[in-house]
Amino acid sequence: MKNTYRKVYWAIAIIWAILAVISSLGYAVSFDEAKPVEQQATATMFWNFAYWSVVSLFALVVIAALGFAIGQIVKGLIEAPKKQMGIIVAVALLVVIFVISYLLSSGTDIPQLLFEKTGSDYADSKLIGASMYTTYILLGLVIVSVIYSEIAKKLK
Repeated sequence: MKNTYRKVYWAIAIIWAILAVISSLGYAVSFDEAKPVEQQATATMFWNFAYWSVVSLFALVVIAALGFAIGQIVKGLIEAPKKQMGIIVAVALLVVIFVISYLLSSGTDIPQLLFEKTGSDYADSKLIGASMYTTYILLGLVIVSVIYSEIAKKLK
C-alpha cells in the first residue's frame, strides 16, 4: 500500500516538474520585449502556470511540514508526555520572546519617505522591528549558552 502511494507521488512530482520546465521554456520562447505585456497572452499563460505552480507547491510543502510536526508532537504527547513538554515550552518561549519584541519595537524607525516608496505602513514597520529584535534576542541567547557551556566544561 505504501509503495503504491510512493509511486503515485513520484509520478505526480515528475509530471509537474516536466510541465514546469515546459512552461518556463514556453515563457522564454514566447516573450517578446518589443510588445507590451498586455499583448502577450501566450507568455502570460506560461507565466501564470509557472507562478501558481510554485505558490501551490510551496503551500503544500508548508502544510505537509506543519502536519508532520504537529502529528509527531501529538504522538509524542500520547507516548511520552514529559519528553514533549520541552518542545511545547520552547515554542511558548519563542512566542513570548516575539511578543516582547513586538511590544518593544516602535515602528517609527523608518522615515515617512521610505514608507511612501515601499507602500508599507506602520504595522509593517512594527512587525519588521519585532522580527529584528527577536533575532537579536535569540542571537544573544545563543552566545550566552555557548559561553556558559564552555565555562561549565572548563570547571568540570
